[in-house]
Amino acid sequence: MPSGNNSFQASSETRLGVSPMRSDHLRAWLPLIFGATAYLTLIGRIDSLLRDTDIYWHIAVGQWIIDHRAVPHVDPFSFTMRDAPWITSGWLSEVLYFAAFKLAGWPGAAFLAALSASVAFFLLTHLLLKRLPNTPVMILVGGGLVMTAFHMLARPHVLIFPLMVVWANALVQASEERRAPSFVYLPLITLWANLHGSFTLGLALIAPFALEAIWTADKSARVAIALRWLGFGALALVAACITPYGPESILVTFRILDLGPILSTIGEWKPALDFGTLNPITICFIAGMAYVLYSGLKLPPIRIAALLAVVSQTLAHVRYVDVCALVAPFFTAGPLAQHLGWPQLQHNRKIVPVSRTALVIAIAGLAIVTGVILGTGDHTPPRAPRVAVEKLRQLNAGRILNDYSFGGYLISQGSPTFIDSRAELYGPVFLNRYLRTVSLDDLADFVKLLDEYKIDATLLFPSTPAIALLDRMPEWERTYADDIAVVHVRRMRAGRADSLN
Repeated sequence: MPSGNNSFQASSETRLGVSPMRSDHLRAWLPLIFGATAYLTLIGRIDSLLRDTDIYWHIAVGQWIIDHRAVPHVDPFSFTMRDAPWITSGWLSEVLYFAAFKLAGWPGAAFLAALSASVAFFLLTHLLLKRLPNTPVMILVGGGLVMTAFHMLARPHVLIFPLMVVWANALVQASEERRAPSFVYLPLITLWANLHGSFTLGLALIAPFALEAIWTADKSARVAIALRWLGFGALALVAACITPYGPESILVTFRILDLGPILSTIGEWKPALDFGTLNPITICFIAGMAYVLYSGLKLPPIRIAALLAVVSQTLAHVRYVDVCALVAPFFTAGPLAQHLGWPQLQHNRKIVPVSRTALVIAIAGLAIVTGVILGTGDHTPPRAPRVAVEKLRQLNAGRILNDYSFGGYLISQGSPTFIDSRAELYGPVFLNRYLRTVSLDDLADFVKLLDEYKIDATLLFPSTPAIALLDRMPEWERTYADDIAVVHVRRMRAGRADSLN
């Protein structure tokens, strides 16, 4: 293995160039290149950014907050959990999405998400370049772009990407320098806590890097460093509570985790990988393992534990793919730089800065492309049951048993939902009962549920097993169907609607 390392490092030195003061024209451009690539890729496929119908209810919540000049503390949108305790940990993101929607319609919401993601990849590239040569940075950031492509959606989680990158870099850098992070980073966790509930991850990241800083410090300095990290962690916890809900925002994370096995049935909480198919995440993980096995790259034990924790969560839950792409590179950057001998080699390069003229031209080009894309085409989110909901409105249906994925659109239309994607509101018992009944795992309970909640109409996805039963129940009538949704109403209601017409 040592000889392999030496040959690898020698070849790296040859590629990187050890001749005195070699000019590097690419390095200054790399952050702009990856930021622009992320931006153009996303803004060029607005329909994909808007494909998740949760954006409907996020915008509706933003409007509710503006209209009421307050944040919600109880549920105002469903009829099954009406006035039950509920808070939105992403209230600021929802206000921002509502503002973007009011200013520029759906393209405005898509633009906000694309801009945030592109800033995150710009910052990721810029910060990694402080530790690594060009080629590894290009591989790490390029892999991150590929891995996160399918989870780039116009939703609150995308707006915290730049904060997550800067926060992770600050923690890792402080650990490597055997000190605590500067207090100037504390406002980041406050902003994060108001944008999205994942700020608890930011708090959790403090522990491993505090431990690493203490462990690797001189014995005489360990107590002082431990106290500084303890103070930073305590202040970060206080900063995270500076929201309209105070400490309750932290509890939302535990409510979600308390959903138990039912959590794995929810879209973004499902496993990220299907090892039976080849996908970008699988390719990136296999490539990373192959490089480590070939080159002999070693990480300190605490870094290994942190990296494995992120990887395991990514395998278990789709939503962690963003953390793996935007945070995990900082775990490996320092050891990889030492492995490649970069601290010595970087002194032989002269970085050629980006000219102001070229920068202005690039920004102008992006602005023009943005205007053309946003100004053309119909960018309404796809797959919403618009016609079906209009049919229900004509029937004056009030208590609708809806598909889980249709809840966001119903909220945006002012129609009270039976269920929607605010899983922590409904809880594991309600969610499990809903899934068992509409899938007809408990046929008798499905019939009971229709009467218990006085359901007068259903709005379900065409492949839902309950539809076949409703077609055969004499008191129910199919009144509308397309490739998005199927509507059934009680025959008594259907008769009244016909008489009114």
